[in-house]
Amino acid sequence: MTPIIILPYYSQEEIARYLKIVRRIGQYPKPSTGFRFLLAASPKTEPDQLLHSVCAQIAPTYSVKCPTQIFGYPAGPTAMFWDAMDYVAERWGHEPGFSLWLESDMVPVNEHWLDRLMLEWCTEKNPLLLGCYVPTVYKRRFLRRSKFMLSEHINGGACYAKNLANILSTDVRNGVFDMTVYPAALELGAVIKSRSIAFSTVQSARRDVLNPNLVLLHGFMQDKQKFVDRCLAPVSAREKLAAPLIPVFNQFDLLKRQLTVRFFRFGKQAMYENMILTKSKVDKQDESRRAA
Repeated sequence: MTPIIILPYYSQEEIARYLKIVRRIGQYPKPSTGFRFLLAASPKTEPDQLLHSVCAQIAPTYSVKCPTQIFGYPAGPTAMFWDAMDYVAERWGHEPGFSLWLESDMVPVNEHWLDRLMLEWCTEKNPLLLGCYVPTVYKRRFLRRSKFMLSEHINGGACYAKNLANILSTDVRNGVFDMTVYPAALELGAVIKSRSIAFSTVQSARRDVLNPNLVLLHGFMQDKQKFVDRCLAPVSAREKLAAPLIPVFNQFDLLKRQLTVRFFRFGKQAMYENMILTKSKVDKQDESRRAA
């Protein structure tokens, strides 16, 4: 099972972040099966030779310019996703294993990160999707009916079966890809909720890097450059000494977030804060069930 790491990019800023991330990947031990890079350039961008060269020094590398001329968010990234999935299915769809849609604000933080993801992938027979689960999110309002904010799904930065494009109906291509792939894969009983991929923040990144249960952090709705740099900074002796206090700081962050949602009632920030709170609650319930 040879994983494929897909790097989708549309700007020089993203390429600069990927160069940092790829160089860190190159410092980690290769998994026993190796891996490949697929560099997916936006239809507005030419394949970047420097990024290709750096990746090729680490693993077999393929570059493609996504052909679908659809732009803007989220239609543009969705079109790029399906272009990349078609490319993977055409060339490697007969192989077992997954392709990882690694966005430029996602950072591997464990030297055995790919082995850990492959181990999770193999816990189910013929999975189609493995990633960070996002539960249905509601805005809780005092003396008022709760307001729906977000449907459950697997965050888009995830592992997808190499033959995904051949398995799912073309209907799933209508809509944001992570919101449409999840229910289709769930209906087939082919979803794995990862315990190794997690959302993180600029503030919590240093603590999350030290969490042995996490191997891939996603700085969703963060300052991307700052988040990547925080994740890639070397772990200091002081941080190691303070590691036992991490649960205390995490609880403090949770309380602060509970206070924050009282002020952010609308928009993306309100959705994000409520999403993290809901996910924390669901994750804690899952841990209790596993421990029972």
